[in-house]
Amino acid sequence: MNNDVRRIGVLIPPGNIAMERELPIHAPEGVVVHFNRMSRPGSGITRESLLAMMDSVDRSAYDLAQAQPAVILYGCTSGSFLSGPGREDELATRITKGTGIAAYTTSTAVIRALEAVGAKRVFMLTPYPDEVNEHEIGFLRFRGINAIAADAFRCPTSEDIRKVSSEMVYERLLAHREAIADTDAVFISCTNLLALDQIERLERELGKPVVTSNQASLWIALAHLGVATDRMAAGSLFRLKDAAARVRAA
Repeated sequence: MNNDVRRIGVLIPPGNIAMERELPIHAPEGVVVHFNRMSRPGSGITRESLLAMMDSVDRSAYDLAQAQPAVILYGCTSGSFLSGPGREDELATRITKGTGIAAYTTSTAVIRALEAVGAKRVFMLTPYPDEVNEHEIGFLRFRGINAIAADAFRCPTSEDIRKVSSEMVYERLLAHREAIADTDAVFISCTNLLALDQIERLERELGKPVVTSNQASLWIALAHLGVATDRMAAGSLFRLKDAAARVRAA
């Protein structure tokens, strides 16, 4: 064994345990994922708590940069769109300025992924309370994507999100077949929500592309690295051609 590998760095909320499980499992051979936690007051899924996490970004990114990743992800969907529509790239710019390393937020990754699969009308599933869901619908709309239908587990804390299994996500989406039939794609939001192992099955059952926060985050990082993903069993997103060109041109 040696250290001749490509490295992805990920900044995650303190209560996030899903990214550390999902991303390494699906990372291609020769790609390693490193994580560092940020800090925020409590685990409540509220705008105030999630935005307060930004105060720890600079130090967390500086420490993560010591692992010398080729790209850094700000691994929180809600924490990167709650600043307001059109501001989801600001944290990535801040990370790059402080570390000299290219960076993306999960919100940016989600928009790029939905655009890549041609999604203008989506069914959105989240674990968030309604207040956060409303912000996300507005964020998507600002970027030209209409959440024509949505559902949520309405979890008040990070600990509650952990109780939602990927199988529960699968079953909840199957219950919305009729609404999903009128969309271009399904979007499953939140980097702390397990869902990646259900994507292939959901795409077969629903006949629609499925984009999740963790899948999109890994996709944009691998596209930045120029790593081939066409053999990955994690959704049709990874089988799109010219992913690296799409990301770099955006």
